[in-house]
Amino acid sequence: MQKEVIERTVSFLKSWLSLRYEQCDLPGFAVAIAVDGNVVLDETFGYADLAKKEKLTADHLFRVASHSKTFAGTALMQLCEEGKLNLDTPVVQYLDWLKAHKDSRVANVTTRQLLSHSAGIIRDGLDADCWLYVKDFPDIERLKKELLEADLVFDTNLKMKYSNHGYGLLGLIVEAVSGKPFNQYAQDHIIAPLSLKNTGPEITAEAASRLVCGYSRREWVKGKERLPLNVKVSTRALSAATGFYSNAADLCKYFSAHIQGSGHLLKDETKKEMQRTQWPVTNSTFNQEYGLGLQVDKVGSRRVIGHAGAFPGMATRTLCDPQSKIVVSALTNCIDADPTAICRAVYDFIDHFEGHARDSAQVTAERAAQQERFQGRFVNLFKVMDVLPRGDQLIGIDPSSWTPFMDVEEFEVVDDHTLKMTRGNGFAFEGEPLKYTFGENGKAVSLRCGGYTMQAEEHYRRALEALDAQARAPQPV
Repeated sequence: MQKEVIERTVSFLKSWLSLRYEQCDLPGFAVAIAVDGNVVLDETFGYADLAKKEKLTADHLFRVASHSKTFAGTALMQLCEEGKLNLDTPVVQYLDWLKAHKDSRVANVTTRQLLSHSAGIIRDGLDADCWLYVKDFPDIERLKKELLEADLVFDTNLKMKYSNHGYGLLGLIVEAVSGKPFNQYAQDHIIAPLSLKNTGPEITAEAASRLVCGYSRREWVKGKERLPLNVKVSTRALSAATGFYSNAADLCKYFSAHIQGSGHLLKDETKKEMQRTQWPVTNSTFNQEYGLGLQVDKVGSRRVIGHAGAFPGMATRTLCDPQSKIVVSALTNCIDADPTAICRAVYDFIDHFEGHARDSAQVTAERAAQQERFQGRFVNLFKVMDVLPRGDQLIGIDPSSWTPFMDVEEFEVVDDHTLKMTRGNGFAFEGEPLKYTFGENGKAVSLRCGGYTMQAEEHYRRALEALDAQARAPQPV
């Protein structure tokens, strides 16, 4: 990818993500982007702890929950490469105690089925209140007991049915085959080789000191406030399913290692198998699929791999495009955020600036300079609009959304002070002019769109501050 495309995208995203934080009701979020293994953006917004007014920084850590499953999948695929494990061998051959299960179908369960969530195993056991912080997460003995007590929900190899308990079982398989507890194996064979300094399989005292505070949605108590949640709990026997902590930059580095040709973690043929679709996810919004420890999604024309994570008080997502070698990670510290929307929007902007660079190859320098004077962010009480270049034309998008390219307006240059909306929503001002006013420095101060004045963002903010100061000033008696 061209260096200038990345630089332009990153520069724009810093401003846009800052605006989105101001508009969103989120305690905080972190976003990182890596290209070909190099982190090119690592930004944080908001607060790690609202009560302490502690600003979120890149040094803070998040519980990344089901991202853990990708580490479990990697560990098992490494053991396959070493010849210590066969994906299609029934797991009862590695875990003798499973032979006592009263459901005879359990004897057919394989590692591949567990990795792809097609073993039919119950999702979270018969008592899952550990996820509500009512009880502790299960230790190994309790996990074994819960697995033995629950029959398969579906027959094996029938459909994709997500299971945290199934991944707890995979952690036990790693220990049985490698001779090391899962957490130690992950540390030695995945985290240390990649020098992931901010990542671990289970919370430690040092990690806990850097962990963000997690928050509920706005609850029906205490004036609809977000309740702080204790995210420093041990997930014990479910660390392979949900125990990991990390930050956005480390996750970008980790998923970059899963790209073919990186030379890290696994052979390329093994990576292909891990990333290959095993099952479609039924009734999913974006026609998602699942590989071996990896979610598979479509973002526009991109086929991306990665994983989401949902921990009480956290919502996280990482997407990796193996073709372009671009990884995006978004981490939030409240349970009702949508980090997937953040990641998808970042890819949308990357696609936009890539497309602009491609389409503008024939645009003259004079034409590009003429376009540049019209670009920027413009605001009034009703609307926020970003005017951006797209090849030989200009477009308007709504930056007040995680889907800013959903309803694009198109403009053509009429003269040095005027654009015309050539395409827009039927409720917009299609066919009407946009008349610009410029300052002495040549920068746009405002524009008139459909008769309405929109100010450049910095001027709008100044006007609001002046109004606020006027309202707060003592009034004459």
